[in-house]
Amino acid sequence: MKKAKYYLLLALVVIMSGCDDFLEKNPPSKPSENTFWKQKSDLDMALTACYGTMTKFSHGYFSFGTPQWDSFVDNCHSVGEGITFDVFQGNIDPSTVGIIQDVYKGSYVGITRMNLFLYQLDRYENTDLSETERDFYKGQVLFLRAFYYSFLYRCYGDVPLILEPLDLETQYQPKVEATKILEQIYSDLDDAIGLLPDNTYLELPGRVTKGAALALKVRIMLYDAYNDNGKADIGKMGNILTVAEQIKGYSLSNDFESIFQGAGQETNTEIIFSTKYLAPNNWHTSDLWFGAWLRCAPLTNLVSEFEFKDGTPFSKESALYNPENPIENRDPRLDMSAFYQQLVMGDVEQPVTGVLPTGYGLKKFVTRDKTQYPIGYNTRSDQDWVHFRYAEILLAIAEAENEVNGPTQKAYDAINSIRARKGVDMPPLPTGLNQTQMREKIRHERRIELAFEGHRYFDLKRWRIIGEIMNNFDEPTLPLYKSVFEDRFYLWPIPQSEIDKNNGVLVQNPNYK
Repeated sequence: MKKAKYYLLLALVVIMSGCDDFLEKNPPSKPSENTFWKQKSDLDMALTACYGTMTKFSHGYFSFGTPQWDSFVDNCHSVGEGITFDVFQGNIDPSTVGIIQDVYKGSYVGITRMNLFLYQLDRYENTDLSETERDFYKGQVLFLRAFYYSFLYRCYGDVPLILEPLDLETQYQPKVEATKILEQIYSDLDDAIGLLPDNTYLELPGRVTKGAALALKVRIMLYDAYNDNGKADIGKMGNILTVAEQIKGYSLSNDFESIFQGAGQETNTEIIFSTKYLAPNNWHTSDLWFGAWLRCAPLTNLVSEFEFKDGTPFSKESALYNPENPIENRDPRLDMSAFYQQLVMGDVEQPVTGVLPTGYGLKKFVTRDKTQYPIGYNTRSDQDWVHFRYAEILLAIAEAENEVNGPTQKAYDAINSIRARKGVDMPPLPTGLNQTQMREKIRHERRIELAFEGHRYFDLKRWRIIGEIMNNFDEPTLPLYKSVFEDRFYLWPIPQSEIDKNNGVLVQNPNYK
């Protein structure tokens, strides 16, 4: 099994299984400093455990559960998932369980592992580790720490900044300002960029490379580039262009579907970083979760955003519209991302046990590997979860360029290259757009291209239009499906369970006291 070569020993997660274990000097059931961290193979095992946090914790919200983020907004309906429906409906308070609690806890589980690894790596003196290897280890883990802090920064704002292992004397940590969290994210990423090799992800599959650190920096810089009124900072946008254009060696895949399928991922030039999975022994159940069980049903609000194949906006009055099969004659990415009424893969109809409240189901991440059919509870296909891909970088370049210089040829080229992808073959954008029109086209393209990949919620927040969009949201197939978004929801509350166990040191976010 090829992938096993790069992502072995997931079982090591038991070595570093939770925050409480780190507060004991020598947990009785865990390897201690006296028996571990003594040879390079120990570092390899610990590094695998660091990566392992992305595969298991918090209902997969950091990997295969990412489509659920789209259920907070106008992309999909989370069928039977109250843990995300609460966010959509505005039922958010410090005692809310589910994702608000899970993301906080899961992020710190990951950060705790990274801090322990970095602490031990700095003290590792065995001669079996070269300086080049030490730099590579450190760069990967700094990226992963920044990855988790990026969720805390965007979701909670002010949170504790923890950069080293805690003990009984230091376990209670106060919050710091969100600006300090952002500074640390940039610091970790800049250090990682300097330490990581220039290899592409194809050359080092399963590992963080310089391109991934640059891509995460671009993502966070975009989030930080808008003020509270949704106006872009031109200087910050210019810096985004500088960083994005440092990402070298990647290109758009000639096959959109292959980006998300195991067979096509091993040689895919678009993937910058992904979480690796190896069938059948993994935590990956996205085929069943999103295919048969329909835990993320695409909303007609999103489906209507997909143009007809000639580039004209969707309309039921169009001669291209087929009411029996609304996916027909549309932007091909719709058929690659969603299905209507029946999940048919090639010539095989897959069982759908969940309800279809909108008439649509999620197809994007369902395996095309016929050996895995019929999809069921034991299905464990080996497609990886893609965190960063080159299309996101092109979209960032288009957005930043348009804000800095208007709808230049660079902005057009970035968007049109995505639309012209082989198998998509959508017409180019119309010429002569002004800056406002181009901005809307770019935002449209982000929604279509990156649907169900966890971007829409954060995009609407950074553009400061999430309240306008969600409070006026209407889904014809679900007349009682109403969203509530208050300004205070731009930041979530700190879970009450975390405050209760922090001895009065950790305080609640102001709008939830």
